[in-house]
Amino acid sequence: MKRICLLLTAFLASSFCLLAQNEIDIYRAANTFNEGTARFDAMAGSFGALGAESGCARINPAGLARYTNSSFGFTLNGIATSNSANFQNQLTTTSDFYSRLSNLNFVVVTDKSLNRQGFLFSQFGFGINRIANFNSVFSYKGQQFESLLDEFASNGYGTQPVDLNSYFPFSTSLAYETYAIDFNNPSYIPRLTSGDMIHNRTVTTSGGISEYYFNFSGNYINKLYIGGNLGIQRLKYDENIDHSESLIDTIGVSLRSFNYNYHFNTKGNGLNLKIGIIYLPQDNIRLGFSIHTPTSFNLLDQTNANMTAMHNDGIRTVDPSLVPKSTYKYNLSTPARFIGSFGYVFEKRGCINIDAEFLDYSWGKLKPTNDPTYETYSFSNENAAAKERLKAGFNLKIGGEIVFSNKFFLRGGFASYFKGDKALLVYGKNADQLISGGVGYRYGAMTLDFAVKSFLQTKVYQAFTGSSALLDLKTTTFVIGFNYKFPTN
Repeated sequence: MKRICLLLTAFLASSFCLLAQNEIDIYRAANTFNEGTARFDAMAGSFGALGAESGCARINPAGLARYTNSSFGFTLNGIATSNSANFQNQLTTTSDFYSRLSNLNFVVVTDKSLNRQGFLFSQFGFGINRIANFNSVFSYKGQQFESLLDEFASNGYGTQPVDLNSYFPFSTSLAYETYAIDFNNPSYIPRLTSGDMIHNRTVTTSGGISEYYFNFSGNYINKLYIGGNLGIQRLKYDENIDHSESLIDTIGVSLRSFNYNYHFNTKGNGLNLKIGIIYLPQDNIRLGFSIHTPTSFNLLDQTNANMTAMHNDGIRTVDPSLVPKSTYKYNLSTPARFIGSFGYVFEKRGCINIDAEFLDYSWGKLKPTNDPTYETYSFSNENAAAKERLKAGFNLKIGGEIVFSNKFFLRGGFASYFKGDKALLVYGKNADQLISGGVGYRYGAMTLDFAVKSFLQTKVYQAFTGSSALLDLKTTTFVIGFNYKFPTN
């Protein structure tokens, strides 16, 4: 009876959704963070008013107008993750390490300063910046009464077994085919006792968003700097969920344990425009402002799932013809961004910069594809849910640099990224936080920079109705960058 009551509650309150485009897709594509050179990273990506830094192409394209020499640079990252999951007061920690190229940049400068009026320098810049990182893994284990089978059974309420593969191929159908649930018209009943289940779940994600940019900018009499760029984003996200449960009490039922695996992949390209200005009311004061248009993505989702169940007489599997696979193409638009910046330069001794970025995640939208191969869908319910769940706010970044003998540099920064998903505010801090620092050395036209940054996130991960884990995610990034400026003729 306790299990049946739970099924009715889950049916009424179910939020389990494995196969659908929804507000989570909007948030994932829009929740980006800036990476650039090691100098840029050491100052927490706060460069909107300072300029003369390739990472500015991501924040304020007018920043490249501060270049008076052509340059080339690249940056390598080593990334260590340490994630903790608290499930039923049991803590599980997982870690990983990987490396990659995070920035590649070229700036070509045209010198017109002999004119001594109008535009003194113009610049063309192009390169790559990494703006989102999806590589992560966390696991949890523990004991609780609520089971994934309860959710699968409630999903199928009122549906005949012959129709399960058409309506619930990724959930109820798999559980029914492995004899983990039984049909008792109009309900489905899990083969579970009134005891607890031992849960084990591992979630592994990979991929990221890289932005390829083409930037045009100009320096007007060393007072006004303007710029614009075209950004082409490449998104790839891969998620694998491996979930298993074991019965503690098996009296009266054949089921002993089950394993459910779900794999989701999305990839595609997006396009946006950015325009910005930097104005110097005084030589040591710099004001910046930029606008980013929404990024319009064309995305392709691919999903598959499978399940096995251990019974007292052996393992039950799903017939290969009933193993679900799905492919769906759609469009997604992220919200616009507005960034204001203030910079102050202490002559040749250093500088400080503050960036404030406004965006409203609820402005993001899901849209149908123009590809006639796929069924048209309005996404009206999903976009309404996004407006209800997602919110607006400000991201804040502060960075500074101290110069010693015009050769040695000491840098530091702090950034706070608000949680635009209201569901994430249940646990932990209201914002993700980044702390960074680094050093640099300049020898002639060459600069070698090092940085370390620590990114801290807190989240609530809801596996299904009545089952959630509290996550503390820490990412430590070690950055090394090289830059070479070509002498001006």
